[in-house]
Amino acid sequence: MESLPQLGVYRIATGAALIAAPALFLLDNLLHPEELERGNTGEQVQLIADSYTRWQLAHAVGFVSIVVFAAAVLGLAFLVRRRQPWLGLLGGALALAGLLGLAAVITIDGFSWGVVGVTSEDPRVGSFASAGVLDVIQDSRWGWLYYVTPVGFVAGMIALAVGAARQGAVPPWAAGLLVVAVLMVGTETAIISNAYFIAGAAVFLVAGVAMALPILRMGDSAFAQGRR
Repeated sequence: MESLPQLGVYRIATGAALIAAPALFLLDNLLHPEELERGNTGEQVQLIADSYTRWQLAHAVGFVSIVVFAAAVLGLAFLVRRRQPWLGLLGGALALAGLLGLAAVITIDGFSWGVVGVTSEDPRVGSFASAGVLDVIQDSRWGWLYYVTPVGFVAGMIALAVGAARQGAVPPWAAGLLVVAVLMVGTETAIISNAYFIAGAAVFLVAGVAMALPILRMGDSAFAQGRR
């Protein structure tokens, strides 16, 4: 395993993704127009219409962030599975499934809400009909499938963070900070506040850097062994 030529690529890609994905996620939340509590669909469609490009761009950046973070999940699972094979497999699978849910949620909240919001200025639709459609989207029980799946991301990332710390690959405080970050990111769908979104993304970035630096500094052999 230690002689595999691609180990350096895995290690560097894991560290880079742990930094790049949270940075993109923070940019997403800084760009994001105000999101209101459920039940304010009339005001929400107007806010979206007034900042339609920003709304779509923010969610597009967020989607790219999720795609990039998949590399971080795979890298951490690779790292953990060396000494804790079941934890690495289960944590990686849960985290990737959760990322699929997050990708679905950001598509619903981004693209779908955005298109519904901008139709409020379309004379063929109007603000009243747009608000009604958004209300149906927000209240649909079918949405629970997509909004609950990100729980897997939280559970999987906690497992990988704890596993990496237990085997000495990263400092315990860095793993603990990542646990706090994923809990904040994972509860964004329940706590509707742009300030909370930005705070969670900032903690996520700091945690990503804290996890990435030890991985980038360790040698390929240490990465293969799963500890510094």
